[in-house]
Amino acid sequence: MFWTVIYNIFFVPVLWLIKQVMKLINPKVKERERNWKGLLLQFEKIKRDEHSKYIWFHASSMGEFEQAKPIIEMLKKNNKDVKIIVTFYSPSGYNNQKNYKYADAFLYMPFDSISGAKKIIKLIKPDLAVFVRYEIWRNHLWILKQSSIPTYLICATAPRNKLLRKILLIGSLMKSNYNLFDKIYTASETETKQFRKMKINTELMTASDTRFDRIVEKANESRQKQIIPPEMFKGDSSTSLRMTFVLVAGSTWDADEDIIIDTVKQFEKENHEAIRLILVPHEPTEKHIEKVKHKLPNSFLLSEILNFLSFKRDENEIKNFLGWNHIIVDSIGHLLSLYSLADAAYIGGGFGAGVHSVTEPAGYGIPLATGIKFHNSPDAVSLHKLGGLEIIKNKDDFYEWLKKLLEATELKNELGLKAIHYVNKHTGSTKLIVDEIASVLNKSTKVPPSLCSGQAL
Repeated sequence: MFWTVIYNIFFVPVLWLIKQVMKLINPKVKERERNWKGLLLQFEKIKRDEHSKYIWFHASSMGEFEQAKPIIEMLKKNNKDVKIIVTFYSPSGYNNQKNYKYADAFLYMPFDSISGAKKIIKLIKPDLAVFVRYEIWRNHLWILKQSSIPTYLICATAPRNKLLRKILLIGSLMKSNYNLFDKIYTASETETKQFRKMKINTELMTASDTRFDRIVEKANESRQKQIIPPEMFKGDSSTSLRMTFVLVAGSTWDADEDIIIDTVKQFEKENHEAIRLILVPHEPTEKHIEKVKHKLPNSFLLSEILNFLSFKRDENEIKNFLGWNHIIVDSIGHLLSLYSLADAAYIGGGFGAGVHSVTEPAGYGIPLATGIKFHNSPDAVSLHKLGGLEIIKNKDDFYEWLKKLLEATELKNELGLKAIHYVNKHTGSTKLIVDEIASVLNKSTKVPPSLCSGQAL
């Protein structure tokens, strides 16, 4: 109670003022503030099903919601009477996911005031609440606690700012916030140790990132339904076009692309059949795609290939279409599927702010490489230690790595096994969390619904 009073006297007014300023200068905040009340009014008109259990998931944005999806989908698969309510803070998360078929309703999270928290919790009447990763909403958590609604934090990562944690008042507030959860499922044993250092009272359960379960699932789906037919890389048996190695370079930036394209060109001079590159820029803007196309003129855009494939083609046409050309991806949302075509993958960001996701390509069991700035990703650090991720310092390193893979199939397979083993080792947390949720829901007593009439949710 002490920290709830302090939080509402000192922190909430400051956060409210920040929100008002951001509403004036940030279009996303302005959009959110304009729409969230309207969504609540729509939700009020929905009639609740008294036989169903309502689970509330809150994620900050689209990335965090990906961690909730495996749990949501398994819950839905196991129990048709489960209703899923999802809240986002960011408009990008809401706008991109509002048509997600496994959720029954999408709302914006109200500002973290006592009144806002009471309103949405009274409206949703959840049987159980699940917050994702580092979402800490003090007043919402406090009202949930007062209402005896079980509340979990999943894929949890502990605060890394040691200075803040050592400041007596801030450290105590953080500890109090985490104590409002009934259980915390950490993303790894390392995170569990970090939480234990905080000496919180909430039960800690070492799990893993649920994204690993989703990666395995998506990898299997992508292999069964590939965006580009694999035979496109084989060439016509009557010609010399015999594709032997596909390199997917994902989420790349300028510095990555300079190394990749120069190296591929070097291989072309030595053996034009050695490598076919699928380049997936992090920001496929028209200007950037034109720039990459200029550097790599012997290439097709993915949009050109998909247009070609939209018409009925025989196998020989498909085989002959790509020729000696590479592929530049000029749209978003295809990278995870394209990894299914790869013999190896380069992950971008390692020469900039930090490497992007290494776990997605690891799920396909292929050798991986990235630039020197990889310590921002615990997965990248772990994969590098295991030998499943090569660190590239320059063009010469990249050339030597690719040359080894081209010359030694056994090495390629060995490195791929290290990557997939890392992913498989971290799967299973989805079932662990779903089993816990099911157990709690089976024990809970249903609160009689009291919302307005209308269509069933």
